[in-house]
Order: sequence, then structure tokens, then C-alpha cells
Amino acid sequence: MLESISIKNIALIDDITINLGKGLNVITGETGAGKSLVVGSIALLLGDKADKSLISYDKDYAYIEAVFVSNNKKVMAFLDDVGIDKDSQIIISRKLYKEGKNECRVNGKSLTLSVLKKLTLMLMDLHGQFEHQSILSNDYQLQIIDKLGGENLEKIKGDFQSKFERYQEVKKELASFTEDDKERERLVDLYDYQINEISDANFIEGEEESLKEYRLKVLNIEKIMNALENVSELASNGMDGSGGLTDIITKMISLLSSVSQYSKDIEEVCERTQSLRIDGSDIIDTIDSIKDNMDYNEEEAKANEERLDLLNSFKKKYGSSIEEINAYLDKITAERDRLKNSKELIEKLKAEKLAVENQLTKIGKDLTECRKFVAKDFETKITNELNDLAMKNTKFVVDFKSMSIDESTGDGLDKVEYLFSANAGEPVKPLNKIISGGEMSRFMLAVKNITAKIEDIQTMIFDEIDTGVSGFVAGELAKKLLTISKDKQVICVSHLSQVAAYATNQYLITKLTNNGRTHTNVYLMNDKERVDEIARLIGGKITEHSVAHAKMMMQEAKEFYKTIK
Repeated sequence: MLESISIKNIALIDDITINLGKGLNVITGETGAGKSLVVGSIALLLGDKADKSLISYDKDYAYIEAVFVSNNKKVMAFLDDVGIDKDSQIIISRKLYKEGKNECRVNGKSLTLSVLKKLTLMLMDLHGQFEHQSILSNDYQLQIIDKLGGENLEKIKGDFQSKFERYQEVKKELASFTEDDKERERLVDLYDYQINEISDANFIEGEEESLKEYRLKVLNIEKIMNALENVSELASNGMDGSGGLTDIITKMISLLSSVSQYSKDIEEVCERTQSLRIDGSDIIDTIDSIKDNMDYNEEEAKANEERLDLLNSFKKKYGSSIEEINAYLDKITAERDRLKNSKELIEKLKAEKLAVENQLTKIGKDLTECRKFVAKDFETKITNELNDLAMKNTKFVVDFKSMSIDESTGDGLDKVEYLFSANAGEPVKPLNKIISGGEMSRFMLAVKNITAKIEDIQTMIFDEIDTGVSGFVAGELAKKLLTISKDKQVICVSHLSQVAAYATNQYLITKLTNNGRTHTNVYLMNDKERVDEIARLIGGKITEHSVAHAKMMMQEAKEFYKTIK
């Protein structure tokens, strides 16, 4: 059960908390007062996409928190799986920042939005007006049947999907082969040529860097030689011919040695200078060696340029680097070998495709039978629910049509369509072509009541389920909502006086202006306040007649409630 919902910085809502009770909780108020903001906030906890424009214009974030009480075994197992301490009280929150960041928490632990969505879908079911359109979709209609089918149907469907995935893979593999022998031979010849060309070139990783380094040295050979000659001359004779590097360091050592006995610091410097002489001598020898081996070889330079040119031409054809060229070689080698053995592979794949088709046909048939069994029970339950909602002559049929394996999207071989007739003597027709707005509202209430029972969801939320309903039918709908609330918590946003009169708890949403700013507020009404609000819903304004009518409706609701306790 949803104990409370707190909303902060959502549009005109500054900071409100709605404490909800058992039974039928009805939220009413003037158009534009903010009823949709409450439902929208709950939808955010269900994982709806966050819209930054919902955040109050002068705030940096919006915050929604819901407190649930649940002992549902599925919920407890889920909390255990995601590492949240199991407690009958579950506190769920979502914080939205203007820069786009989201924070989702359950009992203080941070979770991803997808995990939050899985949890909240076990706790509450929100029916918004958009679902009026969703249920007109054949795919959505099939989803309802599958949901009602339970684990047995889910297992058969899972087997079909698994085989269907393999069927798609086999089809894709077959499509990759060409049945034309000449085309296959042409491709094999092409791959043979490319394989030989790349193999003969035999480029190795790191070779390009070595080739470019050699080219750079050749292009700057004269500059390098001049620099080495000058360094060698400087090391041997110094700047003015008075002594080279080694001579200078030797003199430094002699001077330091003569006084090193008087200071440990000088002694240490002397030792470091001796190391410097060794390093200096080694540097000079190395420079001389580089200089002596810096001969320009025209043949080597030419071969290096040709190798670079070859590599560049390969990079244009086979890949942007040696690594990519060699990867392409591996790929076409495997493809050539596959093509050479294609006849045998094609026959093998064709045989597997036929075997999988037979399996899919059998599993699809089992799935259809299971769905039809579920659909028959669904038809009866929907008809009974609609009878309770003053639709006595309703006919409802789940129509099945078969499709081929290639027409399937992986959910089986069934195309389902809901057929409906609200009047005696009229043939059933597709739901989306015949049902009226008021009939749709009642139909959705019937569907939600049935599916919620199967899923063991304790909180059902309806956003203006009564759209298009009025008069006697509105009273029957109110009775149905109250009847459902005997076993479940029902939260309903409504504009109907009949629904408000049958509420266990009624909340009023108002829009107030203080200091030049408009705010949305919500509070639980007492009986006197309820009478006035129901009277307003009856006639648009409160009169002596509408007040009397409101009191009568509330008394009728109390009498009806006694019959369902």
C-alpha cells in the first residue's frame, strides 16, 4: 500500500505530502489546479522519462518520495536480490536536477532508473489516459493475454523465442551465400589474389614507425653529420683550442682532490666529478661511433621509400594501419575458406532451417492453444466486469489469426484482435473501430482489475478513468472502484461527483496565490468539506439543491459499502 507521496519543486507544487489510506482515495479539484502533476510525479517513480520543464522555474531540482508498506514475497525477493535490507516499509525517491542528472534511491540505497522501475511496477499499477490508445494496438492486446497466461505460457513463449532467434541466424547465414557458382568462384579468386598480395608484403606491426624514422634520418643526414662533427670537435679541443671536455674535467678533479680532505661536501663533489669524467668519455665515444656509422646508402634509402609507398597503397585498399591490414587478411582468409566449402555449408544450413521451422510450427501451435484457453477465460471475466459497469449486452471476443514464421516477430504465430459489441443484436467488430469514450473507460477499468489480480499489485492508480462517463453509468463505475478497493488500495483522479461520493478518503487540490506567486496545495477533506466539493462537482457551483444532492449521494455510498464489507 502507498502510505504517502511527497512532492517538491514540481511546477506549481512547492512542497506537499499526501498521506493516503486504505480503500478508495479520490483526488478532485478545479481544472488546472494540479491533479495531473500528482499523477505525473507518481509516474516518475514508475520510471517515466524526466522532463526538466517540470522543475519549478526558480529551483535547481525536483524531488518525489513515496512510502510503501508491503509484505509481497516477490517484492521482498527483489529487494534481497539488489542488496536492500528487507523491511515492510519501503521508501522510494527520485531526484531530478535541471542539468539532467537523476538520483534514484530505495531505503537510502542508490539504484539505476531501470532497477527502480522494476520495483515500482511490482508495487503499483498506474493507468493513465494514454493507455486508452495503447489497448487499441493488436500487439498490446496480445501482451495482456500473455500476461494472464502465467508461467506455463511464458515458458512456451520463451521456447519459441529461443528457436526463433536461431531461425533468424540461420536465415542470415544462408543469405550471406550466393547461389551463383560463377559469382562464388569470382569472389574466391579475388580473395586468393588479396591474400597472396598481403602475405607476400608481410608487413609486421611497428614496421611503419621504423620506416618513417629511417626516412627522417636520410632527409636530414647532412644536418646530423654537421652537428656530430661540431660536438666531437668541442669535446676534444674546447671552444678556443685550450682543452677538451675530458681535460677540463680532469683539471677539476685535481683541484677538488687537493682540498677534499678538509670537507666531506667537497669530497662528495669530487667523487661525482670523477663519475662525470667516465660518463663524458663514454658520450664522446658514442658520438664518434654514431658519426662513423652515419654513411648514406642510396640503395637502402630507395628500398625504404619503396616499402613506404607499398604500405601506403595497401592502407588505401585494406586498412588504415598495419594492424587493420593484417586483420583484413584474417577476415578474407576465413571468408575464402567458407566460400570454398559453401556447397556443403548451404546444404547443412538448409537442413537446419527446415528442422527449426518444424520446431517453431509445433511450439507455435502449443502457444496458440495455450493463448486461446487463456483468452476464453479472459472473455468471460471481461464480460462479467462490464456487466457490473452497466454494460449488460456486451459481447467481447478475442479473435485469433495465424501468421507464417517469416511474418512473426518472435512472439509466436498469432495475430490477436479484440472484437467488441455493446448492443444486443449487433455483430462484434474491432475494438478500435466501434468503442466509445465512455465504453473505453469502463473497458480499461475491467482490464486493469483483472490484470492487477493476477500480478498481486496492491495499489491501483487511475488518472481520470471516468472520461466520457456520466449519469447512471458514472454511479456504477464508482461502485466498481469502491468494490475493487475492498481488496486493494485504489487512488483515482476524478471530475465526477459520483466517484467522489463513493470515496473512502477524498482529497482536494487547490491553486492559491500568495505574494504574487501561485502554489498548488492538497489536503484531506472532512465530511463538511466533501459535501461542498461534491456539490460543486454536481452543478459547477454550490447551491442548496446541490448540497442536498451531495449528502444523498454520500449516504447512498455508505449504504452500498455495507453490502460489500
